[in-house]
Amino acid sequence: MRDRSSYCFQHGRRWTTQIALGINALHKIGIIHRDIKAENILIDVRENARITDFGLCYVHTDKGPLERQWVYTRGTIGTTHCMAPEVLRNKTDPRSMGYGVPVDWWGLGCIIYELVSKTHKARFASSFAPILLIPSCQTLFSTQDDISFYVSWVSNPDRTSKRFPAFEELHEVIADLLSGLLHCDPSSRYGFRELIVHKAFLLRCGTSEFSGAFSRALEREELPDSLPDLKRGLDIYTAPVWFRLPYCEKPRVSNVDWIKPALFSTDL
Repeated sequence: MRDRSSYCFQHGRRWTTQIALGINALHKIGIIHRDIKAENILIDVRENARITDFGLCYVHTDKGPLERQWVYTRGTIGTTHCMAPEVLRNKTDPRSMGYGVPVDWWGLGCIIYELVSKTHKARFASSFAPILLIPSCQTLFSTQDDISFYVSWVSNPDRTSKRFPAFEELHEVIADLLSGLLHCDPSSRYGFRELIVHKAFLLRCGTSEFSGAFSRALEREELPDSLPDLKRGLDIYTAPVWFRLPYCEKPRVSNVDWIKPALFSTDL
């Protein structure tokens, strides 16, 4: 994907829609991902987006739909450049009231900004067509101080511009989408209900990208040629294939339960 920007351009809006559907599905079964970021999005053999890495999830005991306005946890968990302000508050204020499902929608906003950042300005001048997982993309936040500055800026009633400086060169529809997903107040932040009716996902035929997205994903033809070459042109006996350790075997590295064998059997 690093070398096929036109491929990403072609599928970007569909992938972003699928990520949103995935986040919403997690919330319906009682899970807050807490680490939504571009690095945790994979593309499968049908060219559909899949959310991965559930190691930092909050799982509700009742396993039922999570309420948008409710508070469920308070742990300072996630990746800083995609961490919502209400999560960061736990670092400095142990009396923080905690947070809920809106933290995942903040993460989606951070991903979208990376997709449409100034680095790719020419390509995205007039359309919503994000690129996933491009190393040269520009992140909105790099440190906790960056997020604190953003919160301070949008909370200042005396600011002269209605748009955050990083959004000024984006299409107004995308700027509105980002401003909604990156709203500092969790109760006012865009969620799934706002996304499914947003103009950013409106197709030329007048329908939304969300309409029938699940069925279209299942109907897509598999593309075996898009699978990675595990052998990488090498002899099969030296291929860098990873596999999970047997349950009874002690990990070789602390907190790691996967190993990379130098040799492996062709029967694996």
